Amino acid sequence: MKKSAFTLLYICISLFIFVGCSRQMSYAAYEKLITDLEKMGYTVKTEDVEKSILAGERKWLTLNGSDNISVYLYKNPEKMEKDASYISKEGFSYNTGRKAVEIEWISYPHFYKSDNMIVLYVGEDTEIIQALEKLLGQPFAGGIK
Repeated sequence: MKKSAFTLLYICISLFIFVGCSRQMSYAAYEKLITDLEKMGYTVKTEDVEKSILAGERKWLTLNGSDNISVYLYKNPEKMEKDASYISKEGFSYNTGRKAVEIEWISYPHFYKSDNMIVLYVGEDTEIIQALEKLLGQPFAGGIK
């Protein structure tokens, strides 16, 4: 009887730890993006910044001291996909049904997604665009001139 109670307790504790860990944010895809950009020859400076338009936790990458990329991290790919669905195909609006925002970018937006993150590059540097497409695939929104 003691053995089965101990086993049940062990299973409950293990399940509690597993469920608790699964709710934490994964930074693996974000860290891989940084590593891959550095392997391509970019110097990457990272910063935590406040939220902007999208719902994810926002990070700011500065490439080679001048070009910027926003990375939005989500607790899971499902939350990322839901937020991505609110971005218009052209990348100039975000509409959740309750909140709608029209965006005036300084250049063309390029939205990419991978794992639990949305990556946004606003600009026309073809080397950066090609690097992001190599690492993340074609943009799902924006990129239209």
